[in-house]
Amino acid sequence: MFAAYRQVFAEPKLRPLMTIGLLAKMPGLGISAVILLHVVSNLDRGFGAASLVSALWTAGAGIGAPFQGRGLDRYGLRKVLALVVTAQSLFWGLAHLLPYPALLAAAFVGGLTTLPAFTVIRLALATMVTEENRHTAYVVDSMTTDLAYMVGPSVGILLASQASPTVAFLVMGALLFLSGLSYLVLNPPLQKARPKDGRKPRLTDWLSPRMACALGMTVAASIAVIGFEVAAIGTLQRWGQLQWSWLLLVVAGVASVAGGLVYGGMRRPPSVFVVTAVLGLLCMPMGLATQWYWLCLLAVPANFFVAPALSATATSVSLLAPEGSKGVAMGAYASALLIGNVAGSPLAGVVMDHGGPVASFAAFGATAAVIAGAAYLCDMRLRDSPAPTAEQNEQTEVVAS
Repeated sequence: MFAAYRQVFAEPKLRPLMTIGLLAKMPGLGISAVILLHVVSNLDRGFGAASLVSALWTAGAGIGAPFQGRGLDRYGLRKVLALVVTAQSLFWGLAHLLPYPALLAAAFVGGLTTLPAFTVIRLALATMVTEENRHTAYVVDSMTTDLAYMVGPSVGILLASQASPTVAFLVMGALLFLSGLSYLVLNPPLQKARPKDGRKPRLTDWLSPRMACALGMTVAASIAVIGFEVAAIGTLQRWGQLQWSWLLLVVAGVASVAGGLVYGGMRRPPSVFVVTAVLGLLCMPMGLATQWYWLCLLAVPANFFVAPALSATATSVSLLAPEGSKGVAMGAYASALLIGNVAGSPLAGVVMDHGGPVASFAAFGATAAVIAGAAYLCDMRLRDSPAPTAEQNEQTEVVAS
């Protein structure tokens, strides 16, 4: 199993790329917590007002990701990141001084120009890593995301609570700035060959019916991941055991990393449809837990499939995207993850309020599994239909395996 990882890390420039990616993801995943605490503590607003700022940031990031990806396709990494790093420096350096109405607008613009850490590293992996080892490389990327998720929000909350939200703003901004500069210095290749005609990629160049299925699977996986977080924390709060939430999230992160290690070492891993459907189905029994330790125990099997599901969806999108359009496709992948967050969070929360933990876990778990099943049936029909080009046939065979 570990031979696959040795081959991946033997690729040139991959270790510094992964290190920079991890450092870039930590502030990116801690942004929401820092914004919430800044609005509540520094601006004396409620959590509803704070959530609106965070939501505008998320909306901006979801809208901006495909456009940033298109820019990476057409202009390359350095031109796009020079603009992004400048915009992010202005936001994180000045946003903590803005009044609430101005912060709303600034948060949306900040989201539009957020550092595309996830998109850059996935594009680089698609170019730098051989096709044989690509799914292993994407698993490593998913595991670094798990580590960043365990560290980033915690550091942001610690800085905001022990120092001040302003200090957290400045530190997170400094990390994003340094990460962006590191990407600029490393300048990893993002595509094998830039289109000679220089024309803009059209929507029909990359958004095929099979790509729509892959993006649908991405939404399903994201619904399961965010639904678990919301439902688990809501369940612990109902029981008066919220103090154990940190342990639950650590257990979930460790289980995800372990699942990623196993999945990344497999030469013929299960398909993206199977992995995502199993993830959704295994979330459902967690609603039967009656104490925090049972919830932690039942969280292990489901979270074992988190890193595999996220890496499998990223691999599918990367393989289906043609050269010259991989950036916009991976930007759409990032947007699909955010769409899953936006859909899964209120689904789990509303059902929790009205039906309790059993109904909440069942609702988002079943939703993810049903989307996975529907995408599988749709993909099967598309694979049975004649493919117009040999290149598309080759991509179909790789993704199906």
